Amino acid sequence: MVISANQGGAAFVTSLPGGTVIPMPYGVYFGPGPITFGPGITWSSTNAVHGGGSVFGSTGNYGFGPNGCWDGFGPFGALNDAYIRDNVTDTMTFAFSTPVSAVGGFMNYAPDGNTPTIIAVYDAGNNLIESAELTFLTDRGTNTGFFYGFRETSNTISYFRLTDNCIGITNLTTKVIPNAIAPIMLLLLE
Repeated sequence: MVISANQGGAAFVTSLPGGTVIPMPYGVYFGPGPITFGPGITWSSTNAVHGGGSVFGSTGNYGFGPNGCWDGFGPFGALNDAYIRDNVTDTMTFAFSTPVSAVGGFMNYAPDGNTPTIIAVYDAGNNLIESAELTFLTDRGTNTGFFYGFRETSNTISYFRLTDNCIGITNLTTKVIPNAIAPIMLLLLE
């Protein structure tokens, strides 16, 4: 399956119980974005040209080579990066205006590219918290894939990045740890 996560930061997860699914709006868009949706989430991509640019909001047929295809599924976002052309790295990013404690989604990708397929989370300063390489294979079926993501112990995830090999995602899911109420300080005036 997958599992090649870095040591350190967030936990690599295959589900987010209690998370909120944030559907992407339907309306097929090709290009780099940005597109803002949901509660302050901005999607963007480095792929503005290859394969027509990244796709956002599609439910159409989208192929993942030996990992099958999605058809009538979604709406989804996909990198559409012409993965076999060379070693150019393309990335799509979900940026959160308010940091979250966990993020993930149902994903698939084309496993025969020249570069690794990486998912990663970053903090507000663009510092890597955690990453993992996807290596799973499906049965070449329609609408197949797996849920993957990351969970932190605090609301520190500001960016979720998916890199290379026509990676696609639907059912973006986030979780926020409710903020603790800060203690009230009383000033005694003498």
